[in-house]
Amino acid sequence: MRHYLFIFFLFFISINANAQTGKAKITGTVLDATTKEPIDFATITVFKSGTKSVVNGISSDAKGNFTLSGLPGGVYNVSVDFIGYKAQTFPVILKQTSSAISLGTILLASTIDQLQSVNVTAKTPIIENKIDKTIYNTANDLTAQNGVALDVLKKVPMVSVDIDGNVELQGSGSVRFLINGKPSSIFGASLADALQSIPASQIKSVEVITSPGAKYDATGTGGIINIVLKDNKFQGINGTVNYSIGSRLQNGSANLNVKKGNFGVGIFFSGNQQFNTVAKSSSNRTSYNSTRDTINNFFQDGSSSQKRGSYQTGLNLNWNITPKDELTATLGYNHFNNNTNGTTNQIQQYLLARSGNNISDLRSLRNSTSNFSANSTDVSLAYKKTFKKEGHEMDFLYNASFGNNLVKASQISTYQGEGFPNTGLNSTNPGKENEAEISMITRCL
Repeated sequence: MRHYLFIFFLFFISINANAQTGKAKITGTVLDATTKEPIDFATITVFKSGTKSVVNGISSDAKGNFTLSGLPGGVYNVSVDFIGYKAQTFPVILKQTSSAISLGTILLASTIDQLQSVNVTAKTPIIENKIDKTIYNTANDLTAQNGVALDVLKKVPMVSVDIDGNVELQGSGSVRFLINGKPSSIFGASLADALQSIPASQIKSVEVITSPGAKYDATGTGGIINIVLKDNKFQGINGTVNYSIGSRLQNGSANLNVKKGNFGVGIFFSGNQQFNTVAKSSSNRTSYNSTRDTINNFFQDGSSSQKRGSYQTGLNLNWNITPKDELTATLGYNHFNNNTNGTTNQIQQYLLARSGNNISDLRSLRNSTSNFSANSTDVSLAYKKTFKKEGHEMDFLYNASFGNNLVKASQISTYQGEGFPNTGLNSTNPGKENEAEISMITRCL
């Protein structure tokens, strides 16, 4: 009896297996509806009609082809789907006997909209930290629009400026200054005076380079401070005028730019004037000799007035010969002057301590003047060539700077009383500084 039951059980399993597998198959090819390119790994799923019961499934190959075999007879829905595409469903009827149904070419439409272009607009931060330098964007800081370059440097990270205008970078006073990446003889006479001749309204940014590369000269072991002046790349004719006035300093600037196509020209003028300032001083000193029988009275009263001003003007040309060739030429002139006048009244008396009688009474009036003027002319010609390979470019630069400085000083002392001749001195110290540089740099990154 057990033997018959076992045979019946095997017969039941065989009938059920034939009913679930079958010999039918479904084939097809999945392509992109727009590009007609094959869709790899598209999902093909077979459901029983009217239900969500999955009967079988497979993925398309690299050419978009698929074959579902071993399907039993019945009514099915075949779903074809892939991420980013709209799914399609096909009703299929398979016979109990072996049959093959081809769905042919199935075109899936993309559900992702292709953007023609994307414009991302963001405001440049005031301070940018890059690999080789730190940039302080003066044009984006409203609090730095007035004053001169020295006032701007007080806001720059890693830079310190003392009350006398001395500049240090990370504690080192050995700093090289550049204007638009080029040296200028304006810094040769007096660094503090030169920085006071550049209005803050003309400065676009200040670049602090603590570890200069091969592009820069080795001068300035403490680093490099590059003052980048404003430029204008708008098409057509445009210009700006700025003027500010305060109790200490007034400054103004004007720019005019003309650009048409790939050629542009610009001219600018800027200047500042410090109001006449007067400094007064007074001292009264009494001293005795070692035996305290003689009194020395020394009285001094004086005033000094100072007036300074500067201006700079220039012309720049820019010609984009081709998208990969650019020619730039600049011509600039800088002037700075500082005038000081002072008078000092001086009385020196020697008295006897007991009687109070005068031993001597020396009275004098000292007049002193100091005039300093600095003039410099900067000329530069730059050519930049970029190549097809990204990061491959060649730069040619010719830069020349001509400085002419003059210092005049005089001091005359007039004494009261007979027998005291007037004394004084006059000095004139002219100086010239000429500098030229030619460089060609090729970069391959």
